[in-house]
Amino acid sequence: MSKPMSKRIDPLRMQGFTLVELMIGMVLGMLVITAITLVFVNVSRNRHDMERTGRQIENGRYATQLLADDLINAGYYGEFDPRLAGAPTAIPDPCSTSLTDLKNMVMFHVQGYPAASTKPACLSDVKANTAVVAIRRLATCVAGATNCDATAAGEIYMQSSLCDTELSLPVPSRYVVAAQPSSGTSPFTLNIRGCAAAAALRKYVMDIYFVANNDNPGDGIPTLKRAELSNGAFTIVPLVEGIEDFQVEYGLDTNNDGTPDVVSPDPGAYNGCAGATGCYIANWLNALTAEIHVLSRASEASPDYKNTKTYTVGLNADGSDHVDGPFNDGYKRHVYGQMVRMNNPAGRRE
Repeated sequence: MSKPMSKRIDPLRMQGFTLVELMIGMVLGMLVITAITLVFVNVSRNRHDMERTGRQIENGRYATQLLADDLINAGYYGEFDPRLAGAPTAIPDPCSTSLTDLKNMVMFHVQGYPAASTKPACLSDVKANTAVVAIRRLATCVAGATNCDATAAGEIYMQSSLCDTELSLPVPSRYVVAAQPSSGTSPFTLNIRGCAAAAALRKYVMDIYFVANNDNPGDGIPTLKRAELSNGAFTIVPLVEGIEDFQVEYGLDTNNDGTPDVVSPDPGAYNGCAGATGCYIANWLNALTAEIHVLSRASEASPDYKNTKTYTVGLNADGSDHVDGPFNDGYKRHVYGQMVRMNNPAGRRE
């Protein structure tokens, strides 16, 4: 039997890719990688832009809600009717920490400063052409009650009497505004109905809202801030980054029926009252509603975007539109607004 012949392999048929084929493959691969990279970059850019927009929307709404919540409670004094204290005889200084001033100004529930006005002295780094609003009230939580903070030494509280014997005294003796002592005799001696136990203490709240040029010194991030009365002094607290402007118009009840009759961004000067103390005070006591306008800016600039828009943020003191922009930068912006009824002073007129 003959042996089978082995198969010969042609060395010419063992060739790999040619240089041309290899170069074509590399080019096609690079095109695919480039396309995938462009898709990834665009998706990433869109995601970042959505995140920036989301933060801007959240900040604008949060800032508006902060202002609205405080304004809704303006003029809240628990069991005490501030009308008993009467209107102040001098224009209140919202920066005063005098216990006498704080006690005498309880009826003055809100006080605003329009864009072009001189701002309270206790504020710093206030952004030009923005408004300021000061709000007076008591905490809605009774100090020391369940889920409420206990009294703290140095904090200012108000106590009002419900005791029949004490209610027969002159009005200034029926309520106390004082700092909680760390020891010794307490200034809070008023009682509840039946006169057998001490009346509740509520923290005295004095908040002044404003827009600052910076969050931290020199960082250029416009920020909504609040000067808070704490331990007998004002402390400035940053609240919301990216807030470039806010303006407020106030609804004034001029006929004492509990319903606003006119709207003004500057009640202190409304109807020719500029510089007249009595008129200034009367107009602010008539403020029962507030329309809030907030301009919110994205935290970062968007690539390939130029903001050439203008934004109407409420009214100026003369009644003209308060317009911001064009900014000609890469930041996206939006205006938010909310109408607020100040329930306590409005409810007392109904």
